[in-house]
Amino acid sequence: MSGGHFNYGGSLMRDHLEMVSQDGAVKRRWPLTAAILAGLADLFYEAEQAIDYDLSGDSSVGDDVAFDITTVSQILVLVMKNAPDKWFPRGKWATIQAVEGRVDAKETDTE
Repeated sequence: MSGGHFNYGGSLMRDHLEMVSQDGAVKRRWPLTAAILAGLADLFYEAEQAIDYDLSGDSSVGDDVAFDITTVSQILVLVMKNAPDKWFPRGKWATIQAVEGRVDAKETDTE
């Protein structure tokens, strides 16, 4: 079996996030959070699995910087898409496109 650096916890993490996001009380009380948790379930699982396999020696991420940028970008875009439009005074889609543009340009500034 591949992976194992994190005791095969990726599936458990994904399943738990999906369970919480689908709970009726959570969806009623915190609909934005529920939607984000549902989307993050697969994103976190895929990122954790790639990291786990790399650290276990089963496969290689290849380009650490590109992996990091892509993963963070996917998380940011998911969260922004689920946030209310009014939170973005300069335009929600313009903000998302700006983030995606920086990722496409492989801008790696982390400060």
